[in-house]
Amino acid sequence: MTPIFEVLQGPVRMAILKAAVEMGMADILAEVSDPKGIAAALPGETDIENLTHFLDSMAGLGLAVKHGGHYLNLAFADTSLRKESPVYLGDMVLNLSRMQHRNIHRIEELVHAGSPPVKKEDRLADESKWQASVKHLTPYQRAGIAALAADTIEALPEFKSASKMMDIGCGPGLMCMEILKRHPAMEGVLFDLPAIISLAEKEVAKEGMGPRISYIKGDYNTTDFGNGYDIIWASHNLYYVKEFSAFFSRLHGALNDGGVFISLHEGTTGEGTAPEHVVLSRLSLALEGQNYVFEKGEIAEHLRRAGFDSVETSPLDLPVGEVELTIARKQRG
Repeated sequence: MTPIFEVLQGPVRMAILKAAVEMGMADILAEVSDPKGIAAALPGETDIENLTHFLDSMAGLGLAVKHGGHYLNLAFADTSLRKESPVYLGDMVLNLSRMQHRNIHRIEELVHAGSPPVKKEDRLADESKWQASVKHLTPYQRAGIAALAADTIEALPEFKSASKMMDIGCGPGLMCMEILKRHPAMEGVLFDLPAIISLAEKEVAKEGMGPRISYIKGDYNTTDFGNGYDIIWASHNLYYVKEFSAFFSRLHGALNDGGVFISLHEGTTGEGTAPEHVVLSRLSLALEGQNYVFEKGEIAEHLRRAGFDSVETSPLDLPVGEVELTIARKQRG
């Protein structure tokens, strides 16, 4: 019976987290700790008894700690749920919730009726969707994903001799910048849709890395990649490739001899039934016809067909769960 009770608690956990973000509880608890003071900090009237129940649930979830009737933020909430924090993840939580949960209350309806019309702002392949989402990705990358990307690339034997890299589907560009910080002699190219590059340019300016970074604006299905790269990096952004054979052949051609392409994407197994974190997080999108996902080994197979000399895959643990790291090398001349 254990799986039943674990599943029953899932919506409650999400509801607590979402309410905590929407009410700004982490910011409030940084200033006041007693229920009456917390109530006074909330807009409108507040029922102290129900507020206490909610605060107790925050403590139970690990967002706060209770001592002597007073409540304080725990480390995660203090770091990631306070709006003044450079790694504030509250907006990302709300954005992902809208994506992953908007259809879960109508599963039976959509099973019978099929995929519903999708609003323009909810279409994953739409530029405006990603223009809004990149703002949420910035603190996420800053919170540790950019460092993980840099660790992965720095571990490559080719890293020290590399002089030019491209981050394709770069988003805010923090991953590329973190990699460049580890290699002061390397130049970077950020590639993404025009609206996304305009946001990345602002992040680059904040970091003072403008002289080392250039930009390519466009759709990666049609826009020229340029050439002369020693490293090309792509993380969770190849879902919208239209012709895989042509796309990966173009990547192969853009690399120098001995160059390396690195992909970080999920890889489903069990005929699309695992891993659980991928299947469940994408159900809402899949029900509306937006099932953008790769099978395990799929990207590696495309790379082999495109002429890469060696292709290796390995699992890599991220906060969201295990994903597939694929490293492909172009033959040396």
